[in-house]
Amino acid sequence: VQAGLIRRIRLFPMHCAPSVEYPVGRSVFAQGVFLVLVSAWLLGQVLWAVSLTGNPWPGAWWFSAGAGLLLAVWGYWRLKQPPQGRLHWVPAAAGSAGAGDGQAGAWQWFSAAYRHGTPLDRVEWVWDLQGMVLLRLRNAAGLSWWVWLECSFDPGVWDDLRRALKAHQS
Repeated sequence: VQAGLIRRIRLFPMHCAPSVEYPVGRSVFAQGVFLVLVSAWLLGQVLWAVSLTGNPWPGAWWFSAGAGLLLAVWGYWRLKQPPQGRLHWVPAAAGSAGAGDGQAGAWQWFSAAYRHGTPLDRVEWVWDLQGMVLLRLRNAAGLSWWVWLECSFDPGVWDDLRRALKAHQS
C-alpha cells in the first residue's frame, strides 16, 4: 500500500493537481457539532435555572434563553438547507497564461442555481480535519457560502481534491 501511495504522489505532485469534481451536500459532522453545541447550551440553561430556585430569573437568563433559541432555530434551518452541488477544479495548462503567475488552475461551482457553473474567485481552506475540510467559497458576484466536504462523499477522488486545494493555496 505504501509503495502505491508513493507512486501516486510522484504521478501527481501538489503543484500539478489533476482535474477533479467533488460532490457537496449535507454534512453528518456539521449536524453532530450542532447537536453537541445546542445540548451544551440547553444543559447550561437548565443548570442556571436550577441554581436560581426560589429567586426570580434575571434578565440575563431570559436574554440567553431567547438568543440561544433563535440561534438554535437558525442553525437548524441552515443545516436542513445546506449548499448542494459539485465543486470542480480545472488545472491551468502548462503553457497557459495563468500557469506562471501563481494561478495553478480555477475552481467552479455547479448547483441547481448555477447549472452551467459559476467561476469562484476565492476558495478558502478554513479548517482541515484530514477526513473532512471546511471551505468558504466566493463567486465573482460577491456571494459566499460555507461548505463541509467529507471523504465519505466520494472517497475515490478525496486525495485529488486535497491536492487541488493545496495547489490553489500555493
